[in-house]
Amino acid sequence: MIEGESMRGFLHKMRVQLNDPVDYYLRVDDAEFHLNPLIGHRIQLTFHGRIQCQHCGNASRKSYAQGYCYPCFKKLAQCDLCVISPERCHFAAGTCREPDWGQKFCMQPHVVYLANSSGIKVGITKPDQIPTRWIDQGAVQAIPVVQVQTRQQSGFVEVAFRTHITDKTQWQRMLMADDPQVDLAAIRDNLFRELEGEFQSLQNRFGTDA
Repeated sequence: MIEGESMRGFLHKMRVQLNDPVDYYLRVDDAEFHLNPLIGHRIQLTFHGRIQCQHCGNASRKSYAQGYCYPCFKKLAQCDLCVISPERCHFAAGTCREPDWGQKFCMQPHVVYLANSSGIKVGITKPDQIPTRWIDQGAVQAIPVVQVQTRQQSGFVEVAFRTHITDKTQWQRMLMADDPQVDLAAIRDNLFRELEGEFQSLQNRFGTDA
């Protein structure tokens, strides 16, 4: 993309790549544009009033759950509340909207991590999304804490951590990029000590590999 060039299409989630500095790529339809050379330059985004479902591709008057039309929002398991609150996963109860999708997405190993992003926060992700997830959240530091067998189990661990630290990123503060370096390993060890009872209960419930 060069000065004076314009493009038109549907936006998708940016792709990032860990380098020094991090590389960012804007995705428009099937095209991808490296944004780092544009740092310091002026760009303009214009909304032309068209919304397209990221799953079925149909036009929609409104976007639901970060990019879906209403019919997809109502029928897809990936739009269920348990995606946001994984401890509410009901796959084992046999009520998942899409069992095949749930098997591939939820019934897989997940990592619980600590990140320094507008303060210390806890989060969960799949192993293959490290470090992409941390970059997406603007973390200046991050460490894995524990790996569990399913997404629901990671949700239970995250809930335990939330009694002491947040699971939210304050994006306004994050953009200031002034988070001081901290000893995440020491914070992790201290949380393990404070939450020993909760973790023991989870291990008793799910087994020693949880």
